[in-house]
Amino acid sequence: MLGFKILIHSIRMVFRNVKEALQIALVPASLAVLSYFLLAYLVLGSGVASQLLNGATIHYGADNPLPPGFALFFFPAMVIGIGVGLWILVSWHRFILLEEYPRGVLPPFRFDRILAYLGRALLLGVFAIGLMAPGMFIVSSAIQASVTFGIAVWVVLVAGLWVGFYRFSPVLPGAAIGKPVTFHDAWYATAGSNGQILLLVLLSLVIQFLVQFLAGMLMVIPVIGLIIVVFVVMLVLPLINVSILTTMYGVFIEKRQLT
Repeated sequence: MLGFKILIHSIRMVFRNVKEALQIALVPASLAVLSYFLLAYLVLGSGVASQLLNGATIHYGADNPLPPGFALFFFPAMVIGIGVGLWILVSWHRFILLEEYPRGVLPPFRFDRILAYLGRALLLGVFAIGLMAPGMFIVSSAIQASVTFGIAVWVVLVAGLWVGFYRFSPVLPGAAIGKPVTFHDAWYATAGSNGQILLLVLLSLVIQFLVQFLAGMLMVIPVIGLIIVVFVVMLVLPLINVSILTTMYGVFIEKRQLT
């Protein structure tokens, strides 16, 4: 049950190192959240910022068009979110695999490793899009023949993409720690693990659905509920996900034994 062991090890990895997790992720994530509110206040106005602060869900449509300057909020917010997210992910990989302990209130911002990580992630995205295009054509053709068959083909396609992502995933921690792994080497190292990776995907999706469901219920609590949800969504779940990638690298590339 390697897939189950990887997931449990990854969850334990986060909760065994709560102090380091907070040092690595809390302040960068908090800075990102504060930046969102500041951007919302400066660009979209105090009304929208107050709604976000109170945890309100804002829906835009024909009856509520996008406010002027929305792009001036969205694109900087997206850049901040991606930058801070990669900062946290790279720092966590390096802490687990290199025992690079965080010092002070902010982890080191390793621009070269973050760029390398982003580059590998974009290549994985291009790979996924390249497979999705013909895959969706096959799915649409299958649906025309039979809706049930089409759904089955779609499930197989999505499962295959997830398995492929995890088999290639060691390239990401490798980029973070400065020990590059080629896509070929990652694929070769994870050969024969498709079934275990699929189990890992299914279990991790169930865990994330349950956590997000519980976090969503807390959104009804003003301010405090939002803080809890942000903590879970921006700290706990991302660190569990990146711990899975870290564990994959340790097991398949460095041949570490799970304890």
